[in-house]
Amino acid sequence: MESEPTRPHRRHRSPWVTSAVAVAVLAAGGGGAYWASSDAEGGAPRASGGSGDGSPEPLDIDGGAGGTGGTGAELTVRGDLPDGPSSAAVQRPGSVSRAAVERLARVLGVPGTVKSDHGVWKAGGTPDGAGPVLRVNKEAPGTWSYSYYGGKPRKSRAPAQDGLAVPAAEALRRAAPVFAALGLKGARTDASEVSGVLRTVTADPRVAGLPTHGWRSAVQVASDGLLVTGYGMMAPLTRGDTYPVGSAQEALKRLERPGTGGDLGIGDCPTVVPKPSRAPGDDPTLPQVLPCVPSAHRQMEVRKAEFGLSAQFVAGRQTLVPSWLFEVVQEGVTRPSVLAQPAVDPAYVRDGRASPAPSGTAAPAAGAAKVESYRAEGTQLTLRFWGGVCSDYTASADESGTAVKVKVTVVQKDPGKACIMIAERFTRTVRLDTPLGDRRVVDLSDGSTVPRK
Repeated sequence: MESEPTRPHRRHRSPWVTSAVAVAVLAAGGGGAYWASSDAEGGAPRASGGSGDGSPEPLDIDGGAGGTGGTGAELTVRGDLPDGPSSAAVQRPGSVSRAAVERLARVLGVPGTVKSDHGVWKAGGTPDGAGPVLRVNKEAPGTWSYSYYGGKPRKSRAPAQDGLAVPAAEALRRAAPVFAALGLKGARTDASEVSGVLRTVTADPRVAGLPTHGWRSAVQVASDGLLVTGYGMMAPLTRGDTYPVGSAQEALKRLERPGTGGDLGIGDCPTVVPKPSRAPGDDPTLPQVLPCVPSAHRQMEVRKAEFGLSAQFVAGRQTLVPSWLFEVVQEGVTRPSVLAQPAVDPAYVRDGRASPAPSGTAAPAAGAAKVESYRAEGTQLTLRFWGGVCSDYTASADESGTAVKVKVTVVQKDPGKACIMIAERFTRTVRLDTPLGDRRVVDLSDGSTVPRK
């Protein structure tokens, strides 16, 4: 169920000036889909009173007001910028109930009882890993994954397509019950992506009347019309604080600044641009980028801009944040990409990432450490990283079919106190649901692949 849309005063239309600006490619983070639920005030703006004067608490967004982006390519914009609201609310995910998982399991045809296992809801599967399996993380953002490997042959009501993917209309029909079980009414759906005999159907939900970026759910349909894999997020969303937001033109100015966010783990790269397509085995929840090239050799152009919500890490938790969504095209690439820029007034944003503090100065109270390497033994994943002696560290992992996304959270022991800058190497171990196998390990702090050492 969606929250009622906020209907603030609209801004005056402003012209786009033909220009070239540097834009940052936003790391989408764990892709997936959510539904929203109204708050107790029936859609009225909420304020936490964090400053004591009724204003909302500042948002600790990774990358600050610029979001977690890169340095960007040259972007040419033409036409008119659309109007935008003067304020909008964040949407915060909660915990996933057993009943919600049972509903999804029934639609997917996963047999057996939904069981609780170390923070995960599980259903289906056999000791040898065959048959349909559904896994859902209990806590936000409620990442879910479905797979069907081996087992007894399943009956299909659709004829096989002789080695071809099913038509898009048939794939959409097959995926519809899953999206309905997830509460994705009104979502933007697409079934144009085909890999061999598999057709992928995606759904980008509308939340509080706004389009979203980075909260996609998807299922893959085989040539016989049966669902073989799926992923997304299913934590219920509740409306958070309402913040003043800027115009699309202001968002473009922030994207114009070099080094606004991270570099997606590829080093000092002057340009980060989306890949034109995905290869088999790519994790669809992770950003895909091309090799680094000089920005002067690559042009991108805006085709569309709209106000919506994008996935951002806020205080270490994925949250939908009011943002401007820019649809851009790259020369030689037919499919457009979306760049998302947080629109919240920078006065209400703090950078949630950890940054080194000079000796004798106060270090940040929270953030994320860069994971250097890992070691895998059975279901145990040991992460290695460098850190300061005045902080505590905790590690977490989010699993999917092709990757394990990890994060090391940094919390200063005595916030506000001066700390000598001595670096030490640390390790933290997390337990996985299943052995790592050939899955990649990805650092959520910057989207980079972590090497095994």
